Amino acid sequence: MVLGLAIGSALSLGVADYLAGATLRRDGRFDTALVYTTIGAVFGMAVVLATLPFAPPEEFTRSDLVWSIAAGISVGGAMPLLMVGMARGPIAVVAPVVGLVSLGVPAVVGPLIGDRLTGLEIIGLLVAFPAAGLVSASSHRPDGATSLARAVLIAVAAGALFGSTAVFFGQTGTSSGIAPGVVAQTTTTALLISVTVLSGRMVRPKPEAVWLAAAVGVLTALAVFLSVLAFQRGPVAVVSAVIGLAPGPAVVLARFLVNEEIRRIQLFGFLLGVGAVVLFAVG
Repeated sequence: MVLGLAIGSALSLGVADYLAGATLRRDGRFDTALVYTTIGAVFGMAVVLATLPFAPPEEFTRSDLVWSIAAGISVGGAMPLLMVGMARGPIAVVAPVVGLVSLGVPAVVGPLIGDRLTGLEIIGLLVAFPAAGLVSASSHRPDGATSLARAVLIAVAAGALFGSTAVFFGQTGTSSGIAPGVVAQTTTTALLISVTVLSGRMVRPKPEAVWLAAAVGVLTALAVFLSVLAFQRGPVAVVSAVIGLAPGPAVVLARFLVNEEIRRIQLFGFLLGVGAVVLFAVG
C-alpha cells in the first residue's frame, strides 16, 4: 500500500512538472511563476477542502497541526522555485538536482528520527539516487557558467524544501488521515497569496495558461495527499526515493507530446528506478 501511494504521488508530480514547464516555457520570470503557482494553489485548495468531509480524521493533534503547517510553508517556497527552474532550464540540471537533494534530506534525517531500514531497502535507496539523476538526463546543456550556477542554486533550494516537506509529513500520525494535506495545502495557498499581494508582483496571467496552472495545482494537491498517507505509513527515506522518480513521467510525456528523444542513459535510469521499487517492495 505504501509503495502504491508513493508511486501515485510520483506520477501526479511528474505530470505536474511537465505542465509547469509548458506553462512558463515562454516566460520564466519569478513574478510569472509566483502568480501561476498561486492560481494553481487556489484550485488545489478547493479540491482538497471538498474531499475532507468524505475522509475526516480520527484524531488531529496540536503536533499534527504544527508539522502540517511547516510542510505547507516548505511547499509554498518550493513550488515557485521549481516552476522557475523548469521554465528557465536547463532541465538536465534542474530536474536531477531537485530529485537528488529532495532524496538526500530524508535519507540523512530519517535514521535520526527513528526510521529503521532493512538491508534491501538500504540497497534500494542507493539504487534510487542514480536512477533519479539518470531519468532526468537530457542532451540539452546550459549556455554558460552563469546559467549553470543559477540553475543549480534554484534546484538545490527547491530540493531542500521538498525534502523537508517529506520529513514534516512523516511526523504526522496515521489517525490524522488526509487532514495534514488539507492544512498544508491551505497554508501553501495563504502564503503564496500573501507574498504575491504584498510584494506587488501581480502579473496578468494569459487565459490559456490559467487552465494549465490550475491543472498543475490540482495534480500537486493530489500528489501531496498521496504522499501524506505514504509518509505516515512508511520510512520517509523509502517513500521519498520512490517519489524522487517523478521526472520519469515528465520525460515520457515530453517524448510523446513534443517528440523529445529518450536517451539510452534515461532508459537505464528507468530500469534502475524499477529495480529500486522492487527492492523496496521485497524489503
